[in-house]
Amino acid sequence: MRLIDNNGAADPAINLALEEYCYRNLDPRHNYVLFYINQPSVIIGNHQNPFQEVNFEFAVQNRIRPVRRISGGGAVYHDPGNLNFSFITAFAGEMLDYFKTLLQPVLKALQRMGVSARLTEKNNIVVDGRKISGNSQHTDMRRMLSHGTLLFDADLDVLHNVLAPRQIIIHSRAIASIPSKVTNICEHLSRPVDQQAFLAELICAVSKSFGALTDHQLTAADWDAVYRLAEDKYRSWDWTFGKSPEFT
Repeated sequence: MRLIDNNGAADPAINLALEEYCYRNLDPRHNYVLFYINQPSVIIGNHQNPFQEVNFEFAVQNRIRPVRRISGGGAVYHDPGNLNFSFITAFAGEMLDYFKTLLQPVLKALQRMGVSARLTEKNNIVVDGRKISGNSQHTDMRRMLSHGTLLFDADLDVLHNVLAPRQIIIHSRAIASIPSKVTNICEHLSRPVDQQAFLAELICAVSKSFGALTDHQLTAADWDAVYRLAEDKYRSWDWTFGKSPEFT
């Protein structure tokens, strides 16, 4: 498996564009993993309505940007205390439930650090009934993108406020998020570690499960394509808002 270097990008439009570009264009003979941290943002599922998911008054006041992703599922809050991961693998019909395999190293790393984490039937990772990780997938029947969040030390007050929409939606064909009780991983560790040490544990666990990770650096041409995709798609009104299913 290859570890993609995101050059320290924290812009959600760039990181989502990077995910999609790598998923669609990197050598399919290899599997890849990507870790990244975003600036404050709400990442909504492909089939969702941002007006149904986001408190826009609060979001604007706190400079929290909504961005649509290509996978399904519910809306999630990202900030510097949230670590995100993406696996890019080959597609096979029997791999539609591949989360149970891909998330094993994440679970093992958490458990090794004293966090009593378990995987639910809906592919969430919970601790004592509270969610620390939500996950979703996208496939083109050739490749699979499986990605998720890890609430390490996120601002949960901001999370609860920004994911409490004030618009009254009386009819919508969008898929609505199901609110969950959440907690931060840092509150359950057997000993204090910072986010970088936590990431190092995750990388070690992934390498033990899938073989030694080799670094993958994108070329200058790759990055040009990523930046274009971020600008043309992930920063566009048409993608984040215009793609919303019909609603009143």
